[in-house]
Amino acid sequence: MRELMFENKYIVTFILISMIGLLLLIRNLMESKLRRGMYHNGLEIGAATFIGNRELQEDAMDIASFKKGTLTVLADGIGKRRAGQLSGRLVVKIFVDLFTANHSIDNINYFFKRAFNISNREILKSLEDHQGGASVVCGIIVDDLLHYALVGNTMIAVFRNNELIPLSEGHTVNILAQKGFYQGKISRQDALWALKEKRLFNYVGQDGFQDIEIYDVPVKLKHGDIILLMSDGIHSYLPWNQLEDVLKKDLTCDEMATTIIKKLKEASIAEKDNASIILMRY
Repeated sequence: MRELMFENKYIVTFILISMIGLLLLIRNLMESKLRRGMYHNGLEIGAATFIGNRELQEDAMDIASFKKGTLTVLADGIGKRRAGQLSGRLVVKIFVDLFTANHSIDNINYFFKRAFNISNREILKSLEDHQGGASVVCGIIVDDLLHYALVGNTMIAVFRNNELIPLSEGHTVNILAQKGFYQGKISRQDALWALKEKRLFNYVGQDGFQDIEIYDVPVKLKHGDIILLMSDGIHSYLPWNQLEDVLKKDLTCDEMATTIIKKLKEASIAEKDNASIILMRY
């Protein structure tokens, strides 16, 4: 009997030690996962931002998830004093609130149009004399499909097979001129003049707010794809090949975002704008 009790005690002790070891392993894995960045619905997500030479950080960004859908949104505010900062934050809040309240994955096109139009209206209502506005890019991933929409000079791109592929064109005068020339709507001389002008012609927060740039067909993602959402403080100042060099390295999304911002800080640029980036690895 004594031997049996001793044997049972040994078994219980072994089980307890095994359970403690398993719990420690799970904790270490969770801590490792947290160190590697945020995770939403199987997506590894990293982000970084830089104020540049500006007095205020007018970029804003956020992430929201439910069920199988994950939303990322980045807004680059424009305006005097604090108007740009307030506009950027307001837009991001509207997108996240609408997404989490309505669980809008059944009709994503409708969600985009509604979110952009509400943002435009609320900025006009909240800020007097049309002092503020924002360029905005939003991506929604449901299962293996990337849906996106934007307005202004923000950008979305996908890194696949060691190549960074832009998905958007943007809403600046030079892009508009390029399209107009190819469509035969403006002369070559007018197009050449306008190509030097990178002023925004469409953004949320104006009476003449126009249609958003939206996907024709959602992008079917492949394992290892990295999706980038960037303000123009990133894509207008860092050469494309430098971005690709960072994305080719064996880094977490957070590490890549931090490295990109570090390259921007070290670049020989006289006037550095606010810069923000979100990376998602599928």
